Amino acid sequence: MRKTLRGQLEGRELRRLLIDDGDFQHGFIVEEFHISPVNPLDEANSTATAAILHIDNERRPQFDWSRPQQIGWAVFNTNPTNLFSLIDPDHIVVRELYITNVNVVQSLNYMIIIRDRSMTPAQGVLQMVKEVTYND
Repeated sequence: MRKTLRGQLEGRELRRLLIDDGDFQHGFIVEEFHISPVNPLDEANSTATAAILHIDNERRPQFDWSRPQQIGWAVFNTNPTNLFSLIDPDHIVVRELYITNVNVVQSLNYMIIIRDRSMTPAQGVLQMVKEVTYND
């Protein structure tokens, strides 16, 4: 089943989006991750807005692709216009999903599209191990 998560975040806000259902054979794949400033046409506040999707509840101030807990990154810059969104294609969210607004001041809108994923017990355990130890 496909679901859409969307809302707004204040500057530096951390929000839990998905809560662990206790079933390690059930997970989600993040298919799309989009952000934008709340008011992208406000020239006085033209700036970059950035967000991180992660699976731990620590506020993340910067992108760190070496951390297995970070699974998605997005930037929306209004001056000049620049859009960037990247999702780890091999990650399955088994426990919880969080989003952090990296910008200290600027609020942002977010839209995340997820899809349910069923796994065998072995696959579920592997995903939980990857969440804390996997690092290339």
